[in-house]
Amino acid sequence: MPRLSLPLLLAGLALIPTAVAAQAIQRCESKDGRVTYSNTTCPDGTVPVRKVNTEPPISVEDRKAAQERARADGATARKVDKEQAQQEARDRKQADDRAKADAKARERCENAQRSLERSMAARAELNARPTTLDKIDKAESEVKRRESEVARECNR
Repeated sequence: MPRLSLPLLLAGLALIPTAVAAQAIQRCESKDGRVTYSNTTCPDGTVPVRKVNTEPPISVEDRKAAQERARADGATARKVDKEQAQQEARDRKQADDRAKADAKARERCENAQRSLERSMAARAELNARPTTLDKIDKAESEVKRRESEVARECNR
């Protein structure tokens, strides 16, 4: 049988606890209440009850650091939510302002169109009966002024 060197033997022995810790340990109980722990299948006459947590406990410092990270992440999330809510409120206000401006523009256009219709009716009435040239010119200039007003208010 070949001889193992001492450093190789020590390295192999150092790996044994790591390999054992990496395996799942389970609690096994028999019908008479006897408890055994196994890192393989449960012995005959016993049934697996639960897996045993073999992870090392979390240190107080790690727990505090995790809690602080959670608090900071929560604060960041609340800040982002608040900023999003503010942006949504600004967007809604802008949309409302645009809607109001569009409604006012439509109203100005409709008013200009009604004024043009009245001016054209007045001109047609003047053309239907005898009148002075001055009144016809005045009615014609009023129609042209109203047409330019409609063009300005309705063709935005």
